[in-house]
Amino acid sequence: MPRVILSGMKMVANRGSLALVGSILLASALAQAQTNVVVNGSFESSSTALTGWTAALGTGSVSATCAFNAAVAPGTETVTGEAGLPATNGSNIALGSSHDNASGSGSCVLYQDVAIPANATAATFSFDWGIIYDGVWYGNAALFAGIYPTSSVPTYFSSALSGSLAVYEPSSNSTALTHESVTLTNVPSLSGTTVRLAMIIGQDNNVGTAAVGVFDNIQLQVTASAPVTAVATPTLGQWGMIGLGGLLLLCGCWWLARRGDASASV
Repeated sequence: MPRVILSGMKMVANRGSLALVGSILLASALAQAQTNVVVNGSFESSSTALTGWTAALGTGSVSATCAFNAAVAPGTETVTGEAGLPATNGSNIALGSSHDNASGSGSCVLYQDVAIPANATAATFSFDWGIIYDGVWYGNAALFAGIYPTSSVPTYFSSALSGSLAVYEPSSNSTALTHESVTLTNVPSLSGTTVRLAMIIGQDNNVGTAAVGVFDNIQLQVTASAPVTAVATPTLGQWGMIGLGGLLLLCGCWWLARRGDASASV
């Protein structure tokens, strides 16, 4: 076979290989899309209001006073007057407190309901948090976080819907926010549903005391696969056109080779 034809075929093959590799890489990137489904997770929408969030007493908790507010870090928790902590993402933070008014367990909850995208394959729940003990011993107060059903407001003893329940109970007051990450389980079964992510300040049997929680950079990163799009199979007539195009290409290469040989012999 003439060298011109061989060189042309190698060039086409090399370009085709590069195009194929590029297509595979592009398809891989498009096939897996990651999205943070939390709204206002760093509390930057307002320096006072907790836009997108709901504060409530956990279902079944004993009488307790709950308070939550946003603030420019470090800020101040509005009921206890305790100072907050430096922000980790942006300028603002969320602060909350749980005041035990009766013997028993109390759970003050800051939560948000989020939609899990269809075709979800994996998810990671992450956040930064810290605790300040206001008269309560560290063994009787802690922070909790998890993913729950939307049917009720969770308490610190509620079971997580997916992944493990995160617990933070240091032996002394936090001086900076600590990062925490939870990998969710059974994510495909949650795709297309709505779940409740909750940050909980839990207290137990410390009447007249309070625990303060500080939160920032709350994210739920969900990875979802793109829907598979069917590719049409060429018809018989289209196959014929493809074959004709290939034949014309070979004829063109042959003609160029013959022309090159003729020029060389002159």
